[in-house]
Amino acid sequence: MRILLIHPSTGTVDEPTVIHRPDLVTASDEVVAQAIEDLAPDAVVRPDGDVNAALAAAERDFADRIPVPSAAAGRAVVMVGAGIVNLVSALALARSGYRVDVYERSPDPRADADWTAYGCTRGGGDGRMFTLTEADSYNSRSWPSKDLLTRSITDHGWLVAKPGGLSAGELDWADEFHRIPAWLADSYTEDIFAANRTAGEGWDRLMASDPGLFNGHRDGILRLYTDEDYYRWHVERNDRLGATRKVLTPEQVRVDYPALADAPVAGGIEVVGFTVNIHEFIARLVDLLTAEGVRFHWDTPVTGIHWTAPGVPGGVLARNTVVRGDHYVLSPGAYGGELLRGTASHGQITGMLGVWLTVPNVEPQLDHSVKIARKGHRAEETNVTLGTGPDGEPILICGAGYGWTGTDPGNIDSTELDVLFDALADTIRHFFPKAYAAAREAGTLAASRRLCVRPWTASCLGVFETMKTASGGTLIVTGGHNTGGFTQSPAVADAVLAALRGQRHEMHTRFHPSRLRRFYSGDAVTLRITS
Repeated sequence: MRILLIHPSTGTVDEPTVIHRPDLVTASDEVVAQAIEDLAPDAVVRPDGDVNAALAAAERDFADRIPVPSAAAGRAVVMVGAGIVNLVSALALARSGYRVDVYERSPDPRADADWTAYGCTRGGGDGRMFTLTEADSYNSRSWPSKDLLTRSITDHGWLVAKPGGLSAGELDWADEFHRIPAWLADSYTEDIFAANRTAGEGWDRLMASDPGLFNGHRDGILRLYTDEDYYRWHVERNDRLGATRKVLTPEQVRVDYPALADAPVAGGIEVVGFTVNIHEFIARLVDLLTAEGVRFHWDTPVTGIHWTAPGVPGGVLARNTVVRGDHYVLSPGAYGGELLRGTASHGQITGMLGVWLTVPNVEPQLDHSVKIARKGHRAEETNVTLGTGPDGEPILICGAGYGWTGTDPGNIDSTELDVLFDALADTIRHFFPKAYAAAREAGTLAASRRLCVRPWTASCLGVFETMKTASGGTLIVTGGHNTGGFTQSPAVADAVLAALRGQRHEMHTRFHPSRLRRFYSGDAVTLRITS
């Protein structure tokens, strides 16, 4: 994409795809028209006010014109992946009259298999959160470094992959992540928040129709901050989104939450949201889906797409057999490298590791799930979910960390992984010292170690791709929702259902896998936009 910016000052604009021409501000219409003819931009921006807002509007308008192929023939749907995103989509499809088969490489999540046999949803810690600000873009002003992904966790970066283990393609992906200008990251964040809000409405509907799914869920989340400026910034953001229920001073945190009496906080915010114990949640969801007629094929890896012609899918490959349906929905998480070969999504999704520890919820017990922000700390953002242990005892399920693996979710340096676990343990020790001491004394802290590898994109947007199939149906790729897969699941389900009906949905273009690369590309296209 090429944007011609006619404005006296660039502000923060310095990316090569934005052609800044302050000389055209006072030029005649004829001179401006000639410049447009010579430069052939995809968008012309002449803002009276905020340059960044105008650029974002032009880019979004450009993105919304991406072609979205789909075809609505047939009612049989083959789904690949049984993570939370696809399971919620499966429920929407089954209740809309589609015949659904789900193929999953891992065992039945209701079985007692070792946690390492599963993907992100079932394999990590037993807590998930919904908030209106989940999965916000990490390419924003909060992360000014241009080597965050390629600097080790020891050096306060995000790289957990083994030294020297990254390919040229992975380094290019990291460069795409680092290059995103702040105004575009902010714009992407607004699209993410819009998806979260839509998803929240979907969660409300599901709670009303199927309350049994949510047994034991906890309403409301407490956000805590150790940095005064960061706290104030988040107060403004949550207020703007309508997420704030109550703003708390440090003293109010200590009074209202005795379990946090020793916590080093600059302030807190009670916000809209809820938490679930995800392992029990998906077990109940699989039971419900089975009752709705969905068929599951556990321990069945799907290794690729069967192409009848280049760009024309005709099935998927499972154990050297072509599995056919009218439609296909692929949501492989961070484990879909070969499966997605031939799609625009191939190579777009890499792995971001997070770590988990569990401690007892000792007296005085914490009665709200918590998000802890420690700016500049290796465990900068920690989620603490209330839960119940195997013997019915109250526990705190703590998850944190960003560890980039590249495209291989198994590419993990054990030394860097230990640094991340130590950082999470340090947060627990500072905020819940009694719980930390109890876990250490019982010897359960180290035994509770878990990790999950989340699907991540360079844009921090999710992925939503559609292709027409040989039989007149649609193949869909979803995923890459960073930390927002659970939060955004109902919105993804709406977008999947719309695609199979031949209808448009905002997510089809806003989460298109080519959106960021179209922006980075300087190649001209025939489309012209004026903002």
